[in-house]
Amino acid sequence: MKKIGLCLAFKGQNYGMLLQAFATQQIVKRLGYETEIIDYQRTNLKHIRFTPYLLVFYWKQLLNKLTNRKKVIELDECHKINLEKRKEKAEEFRQEHLENIVKCIGIDELEKNAEKYDGVLVGSDQQWLPDVAFSNFRTLRFVPDHINKISYATSLGVSTYPHYCKSSAKNFLERIDYCSVREQEGKNIINSICNIDVKVVLDPTYLFTKEEWLDLIPSRKMFEYPYLFCYFLGNSDQQKQKARKFADKNNLKIVSILSNESTSALDLTYADFVVSGASPEDFINWIRGAKFVFTDSFHGVAFSIINEKQFYVFYRRRLDSKTSRNSRIDNILRTFELNNRLILDQQDISNNENIIDYHTVNEILNDKRAMSLHFLKNALDRGNIQ
Repeated sequence: MKKIGLCLAFKGQNYGMLLQAFATQQIVKRLGYETEIIDYQRTNLKHIRFTPYLLVFYWKQLLNKLTNRKKVIELDECHKINLEKRKEKAEEFRQEHLENIVKCIGIDELEKNAEKYDGVLVGSDQQWLPDVAFSNFRTLRFVPDHINKISYATSLGVSTYPHYCKSSAKNFLERIDYCSVREQEGKNIINSICNIDVKVVLDPTYLFTKEEWLDLIPSRKMFEYPYLFCYFLGNSDQQKQKARKFADKNNLKIVSILSNESTSALDLTYADFVVSGASPEDFINWIRGAKFVFTDSFHGVAFSIINEKQFYVFYRRRLDSKTSRNSRIDNILRTFELNNRLILDQQDISNNENIIDYHTVNEILNDKRAMSLHFLKNALDRGNIQ
């Protein structure tokens, strides 16, 4: 059986990160390949591609740190407990659901390890942020020329690339044999850098149907009452107030998973039931049982769509923020013709009469899933599928 090395984001506590890594490995296995997840630990600067523009990059990074210093947030006891539990649950998920994680310590071991693969795949969650252009790992620079190099649904995470990253990006992108991204904006960026064929495909979590996800993550009833499920990674009190108003008007309880990425004054008070230390399995099952979902998360939207839930989505950062990564949300709403599910800062959600037609959404999803699976099969088989 042919073996595929996987370069995935999988070490954090974010649910989307863990679930997309899990989905990627599962779908490649289902297509008939043995897989290994590469756990690369760099030991020196040999992982960096040195160019004159690298100095510009480091200078920009230093300026950003000096001008955008964040205050150290002192977590209360509840948030501290949540963070520790989330770490435990994430590690349990990795142990239970991710297979064949192989450590490679240093670039020399990484390059040697690559020789045993028939192909190496990089994928999904913000793997190609601009600074990655100078690295040797997520760019697949460590993979020899004769070995198949695949990008599946790799997210660039931004709507523009700085000019000083473009020459290094061009250098690694032109070595990718089969290139696909998760957002149209990512395709636009790559095509502005180099002339290669780029496909826009679905995030790997969409490659499994609602029923298939029930086999992967069994269903479990989480709450006795009709509820609005809130999954906010950002710290907007205004969004939480909108959720409270909506829930009260529609006679719903609010269930909220406590964020591990930010804190808000309303975190512990706006919801009827605050969930601390939830696992990725809990995350999916809270969505499955919800009447409505409010979220600012890409994968909060993804699993709402997969489970045919009525949802509203919010931007996590302001539209005029230079660090905004809202293109991910814009793209998925545009893909499924669900732009009216986006709620901006001053917009009121007065009722729930605006219902998602999942007949139309599922038609789009089925077509996009088939196209995405065809791309992946073709890439893994090195273009043998007609």
